[in-house]
Amino acid sequence: MKNIGFKVGSIVAFLALTAWYLFPTVQLSLMQRYADDLPQAELELYIQENGARMQQLSERALSLGLDLKGGMHVAMEVGTPDLLRELSAEFGDAELDQLIESAYQASVQNRSDFIDEFYAGFQAQNPDGLLSRYFRSDAAGIDRRSTNDEIIVYLRNQRNAAVDRAIEIIRTRVDRFGVTEPSILKQGQDRIVVELPGVDEKERVRNLLKGTARLEFRLAADADELNASRNQIYEYFQPTEGDTTQTTNALAQILVGQTGNAYVFGFAMDSDRDQVDQLLGADAVQRLLPRNTTLLWASSSFFTDDQGNDYYELIGAREEIELTGDVISEASVAFDPTTNIPEVSMTMNTEGARKWSRITGANIGKPVAIVLDNFVYSYPVVQNKISNGRSSITGLSGISEAEDLVNILLSGALPAPLEIIEERTVGATLGEASIQAGLYSTLIGLGIVALFMMVYYRAGGGVADLALLLNIIFILGILAAFRATLTLPGIAGIVLTIGMAVDANVLIFDRIREEMRHGKTLRAAIDSGYANAVSAIMDANITTFFVGVILYSFGVGPIKGFAVTLMAGIVSSLFSALIITRALVDYLTRDKSADISFG
Repeated sequence: MKNIGFKVGSIVAFLALTAWYLFPTVQLSLMQRYADDLPQAELELYIQENGARMQQLSERALSLGLDLKGGMHVAMEVGTPDLLRELSAEFGDAELDQLIESAYQASVQNRSDFIDEFYAGFQAQNPDGLLSRYFRSDAAGIDRRSTNDEIIVYLRNQRNAAVDRAIEIIRTRVDRFGVTEPSILKQGQDRIVVELPGVDEKERVRNLLKGTARLEFRLAADADELNASRNQIYEYFQPTEGDTTQTTNALAQILVGQTGNAYVFGFAMDSDRDQVDQLLGADAVQRLLPRNTTLLWASSSFFTDDQGNDYYELIGAREEIELTGDVISEASVAFDPTTNIPEVSMTMNTEGARKWSRITGANIGKPVAIVLDNFVYSYPVVQNKISNGRSSITGLSGISEAEDLVNILLSGALPAPLEIIEERTVGATLGEASIQAGLYSTLIGLGIVALFMMVYYRAGGGVADLALLLNIIFILGILAAFRATLTLPGIAGIVLTIGMAVDANVLIFDRIREEMRHGKTLRAAIDSGYANAVSAIMDANITTFFVGVILYSFGVGPIKGFAVTLMAGIVSSLFSALIITRALVDYLTRDKSADISFG
C-alpha cells in the first residue's frame, strides 16, 4: 500500500489532462454530427452562428491524416530544363535548347537524372567543348575558365537550392491557405510531394501550388500596329482559290477579331485557346506580329454566352518587361469603393516606386498590362503619373482568388516552374471507411486480448483490461496534446500497442504467480513481482521507444504516423502497467484477508 496516494493522484491528474486535450475533439465531433443532420436552410444558420467556435475547436482537436480525413495528394516536379535556360548566359541559343530538350526526353524515357543526361548529350556533340560557353556566375565563381565538372556541380547546387526554395515557398503558401497538418516532402532530386488533409478544391490548390508568381508590368502593344497585324494574320489563314484542302479561315472559326478594343487581338472560347495558340505559334505567323510584341491571354473570362461557354481575351503587350514583382513590398485584399468587387492592392519599395513613377508618367492615356505567370490580370489605362508606388490588380473572379493571389505574391516567386505529375484525391467516404475499419480492428483486438487476460489471469486479467482501456484513451490524449496527426498507420500502431500494453502485465502477473508458488504471501508476492519485473519491462519498452524515435526521425508520411502512435503507446502502457494496475491491485488487496486470483 506504499505510495497509494501518489499513484491515485497521478492517475487522476493524467485522466484530467487527457480529458482536457480530448474535449475539443469530442465537442467538435458532436457539433459536426449535429450539423450533418440539419436541413440546408438550418445548416447555413447553424454555421453562421457556430462557425467561429467550430474553427477554434478544429485548431485544438485531434488532427486526422489524409487517409482518414480525405484531401489531396499532389506530386510535383521542379522544371530543371527551364532553370538551366535561365542560368544560361546564352539564353535562346538554338543548340542549347536542343540539348536541353533531348536531355529531358532521355531522362523521362530512361528514368534518369536530367543533368546527367544533359552532360552526356553535350559531351557527345562537343567532345572537347566547354560548358562555360553557356553558364557563368560571378557569385558562384563560374567563368569561362571553369571546367565542365565544376559547372555540373554548380548546376546541381542550383537545382538543389531551387527545390529547397520551392519547398519553403509552398509551405508558406499552404500555411496561409489554412491547411491543418500539411505534409510537404522532398522526393528524389527534383520532386516535391504535398499532402493536404481536408482539402477538396482541386483547381484552387493547383493554381496555388504551381503558380510561379512571376509578376510583370508591361506596356500595351501599339494599337495601330496590332490592328494592321491582325488583318495580315487573318488574311494569311484565308483559303486561296483552288485550294481544296482548306475551305474556311481556320483562325476566324475560333478567334473573334472584332472586339471594339484596340489593344485586344481577339477573343476565343476557353476550349479553343490551345488551338489558337497552335495556329498563332507558327513561325510565319509570328513574323507578321509587330516587333517587340507578344499575345497573352486574360486570366479571367471576358463574357459567358447563353450556352455557358466562357470567352477569353487575347491581349497584345510588349515583350519588354518594364517592372517585375520583386519590387512589391506589401499586398492585401481590397474592395473597389464603387462596385465592392475584390481586388489586390500592392505597394512597391523605393526603387519600384521610382521606376513606376517614370513608367506611368511617360505613358499617360495608354494601358499597362499587369501580368502574372503569363496571364494578363488587368490592363488599366494610366490616368496620371503615380508617384507613391501603389497599384492594384483588378478583374478577379472573387474574394478567394484575391486571397490566393495575395498569398502567392507575399510568399515570393518560385525559382523554377513546377509541373504536377501526379494528383490523387482521397474522398471523405474513403476516409470514413478507413476510420470504421480501424475502429473495428481496434475493438476486435481489444476484445480478444481482454478475453484472454480474463481467462488466463482471472481477477488480475480484469485489472489489466481496465488499464488497457484507459491506455487507449491516454494515447489519444497524448496525440491531441502534441498536435500530432492520426493516420491509418497510426491506428495500426494503436492496435499493436494493445498487445504490447498487456505484455508488461503478463511479466508482472507471471512473476507474482511464481513468487506465490515459492510460498510467499499474496502481499509479499505482489511487492516482489512488481519489483523484479520492472527492469525487464523498462528494458523492453525503452529499446522499442528508441526504434520509434528512429522511425520518426528518418521516416516519411505513413511511417511517421506509425512511429508517433508507437511512442505514445509505449509511454501510456508503462504508466498503465506500473501505476494504474499497481494502484488497483493494492486497493483490492488492502485487507490482509483479501484474496485476488492471478490464475
